[in-house]
Order: sequence, then C-alpha cells, then structure tokens
Amino acid sequence: QEVKLEAGDLVLYPASSLHSVSEITRGARVSSFFWLQSMVRDDGERTLLFDLDQSIQRLVAERGHKDDEVIRLTGIYHNLIRRWAEA
Repeated sequence: QEVKLEAGDLVLYPASSLHSVSEITRGARVSSFFWLQSMVRDDGERTLLFDLDQSIQRLVAERGHKDDEVIRLTGIYHNLIRRWAEA
C-alpha cells in the first residue's frame, strides 16, 4: 500500500511491516522515529481489544458515557487489559 501524506502528517505501522521510503525530488525530508510497545504482546488479543474498543466508542456516541451497557463493556475491556498485560 502506498501512502502519501501532507507535510507534518505521520504514519504508524507495526514494526513487522516491510516498508520503504521514496527518494525526495525537491525540498528536504525531516524525519522522527520512535517505537511503541504494547502492554499486550499477543496480536490476536490486541485485535480483540481494538474491536471491543471501537464498539464501545460507537455505543458512547449513541448512548453516552453513563449508559449501563457502555459502563459494563468498558469494565470488561479494562479487565481484559489487566489479564493480558505483561507485568
């Protein structure tokens, strides 16, 4: 997948992804690099947490933060993080 963004934008991708950087034809490229480490090592568990979080965010938009189901699912989300997080 090719990505071309405006100046000042950024791209986040897994460190396991193969990537390349094209030669610049004018101007200058200024870059910054950093690494993040997830508290949850397993990719499948991280995917489940992401999907759950996306569903919670949609429910919050529809029902608000104080909805009983939003509160219950948010608790489940945080309990799963505690369970799967590396010490």
